[in-house]
This record gives sequence, C-alpha cells and structure tokens, in this order.
Amino acid sequence: MIAQEQRDFAAAREWYLKSLAISEKQGNLHGAAISYHQLGRIAEEQRDFAAAREWYLKSLAISEKQGNLHGAAISYHQLGMIAQEQRDFAAAREWYLKSLAIKEKQGNLHGAASTYGQLGNLAGSEGALEEGGAWLIRSIKTFLSANDERNAKLGAQNFLVVHQRASPEQKGKLEACGAKRDLATFPRKRAHDLS
Repeated sequence: MIAQEQRDFAAAREWYLKSLAISEKQGNLHGAAISYHQLGRIAEEQRDFAAAREWYLKSLAISEKQGNLHGAAISYHQLGMIAQEQRDFAAAREWYLKSLAIKEKQGNLHGAASTYGQLGNLAGSEGALEEGGAWLIRSIKTFLSANDERNAKLGAQNFLVVHQRASPEQKGKLEACGAKRDLATFPRKRAHDLS
C-alpha cells in the first residue's frame, strides 16, 4: 500500500502478488480477495480497465462464496466505477445498485453516501440532471450525518457542476430538492462553505 500511495505501481503490484501467493498457499481466501482487490485498484489507477475488472471479479467471487457481503459491496462499487469510466452506464448503474442494497441493509452510511454520489455523477453524465442532483444531495446529507465534511464538500462541488449545467427550470427543481433535504441554501452557498 505504501508503494501504491507513492504511485510506484510496479513495486506495489509485486508486493500484492507476493501477498496473494502466500494467501493462496495457506488457503486464506479472505486475504486473497483483499490482494485481488488491491491489484484491481492498481490496474484501475493505471487505466487498465480490463485488467482491473478481472481482478475485481476474482475478489468478488471469493467474497460472494464466503458470504462476505461487505467485501462484495466494495467490489460491486469498483466494478461500477470501471463501467462508468468505459461509458457503459447501464452496467455501472447495475453494479452501484447492488453495492448500495448491501450498504443500506448493513447500515453502512458512509459507504452508501459514496454510492449515492457515484449514482449522482452517473445520472449527470447521462444528462439526467434532476436525478443526478437528487442523488448528490442525498450523498451530501448522508456524509454530513456521518461527520465527513470533506466528502460532503466534494459532493457539493459535484452538485454545483450539475446545477450549472441545468436549465433554469431544472435549477429550480434542484434547489427545491435541496430545500426538501434541509440544504435550503444550495446551490447559492459555495461548496467550500458547506459545514
């Protein structure tokens, strides 16, 4: 992880492969799933989406087999991000909704907020600005309730992008949605002022 943080992807990949070999040799499927996931993250950061998808699917297969819903939700989310990057919006939505169902069922507010945000960005990419804004407001509100102001601010910045792209009629609907969710000053309030 240190090599990955330092963006030394070759070294990070080598360390994860060593970890994976030990986990597989010891029959530690949970450890193997983690290594597969991290290898997916490296491939994703290098924009090798085909490889990332394969690594995530290997991690997901283990998580599902072991009944590790938390791990499966994480893999679903990452698979959604890859599909979104490849502009396969239908697949991205399907992956995100699978991830979200688990996160909400398990009461994982922070994880759900991340997925709400991705669904908002996805809808915005598809031109469904009102839907995107509604998801983003839900994400912001949930991040705030989880005391994560940094991610709430990022969500607010994404909301403002959606708001700026909206027609005057859509802007009114987005603002009404914000007011309904106790974010009445949205979008007039700048994203960095949100707290």
